[in-house]
This record gives sequence, C-alpha cells and structure tokens, in this order.
Amino acid sequence: MEDTKDNVKWSVSSSVRATFSEDGAVLLDIEKGICYSLNVVGMKVWQILESDGGTSAFKDIVDVLAPQFAIPREQLGEDIRTYLQELAKKRLIKTNGFARPAKELEK
Repeated sequence: MEDTKDNVKWSVSSSVRATFSEDGAVLLDIEKGICYSLNVVGMKVWQILESDGGTSAFKDIVDVLAPQFAIPREQLGEDIRTYLQELAKKRLIKTNGFARPAKELEK
C-alpha cells in the first residue's frame, strides 16, 4: 500500500512534542532526546496532523494546503509525500496507528 492512498491516515507519534513560532516549529522526540526544526511549510503540515488527531489522509493534507501555495497541485502533492516519508523514517509520525518501517516508505 502506498503512503499516499486515501485510506492511509497519518498521526503524530505520541513521543513527539511541538513548539510553534512565526518562523516554523521545533519538534522534540522525548524518547530519543532529539530536536528537529521545521520551516513554515513543515509547520503547517505538522499542525494539520496534530489537529486531525490521527485522521489526516494524504489527500486531506494536500486539500488544505493547495490554496495556500502558488504551485501546481501535483508538485505540492509530491513535496508533501516526500516530507511525510521523511517524518515517518524519523518515527515522528505514524500511519493507521502503527509506525511503518522506513523500508516500506521508499520507492
């Protein structure tokens, strides 16, 4: 199953905490003790994931962000897909309530 299929839901891992500012966000994985910084676009994706409480489908994320950016929807979708894969590889997000092994997310 591809991670961009409509039936795949994304959620934030329970060990991750976020702090937001006008410049982006900082994530802290409290299990690993590692901090990550997000730019403004990454922060918007993260806020969607947090606000949906584990019900964020790929299409829903693209639908929310598409009106905010002057780029083709297909390009935005590809960028978001890549970003979600990177977050999942770092175990910052999960799909369908289960963390996916990184090798399943690679093309």
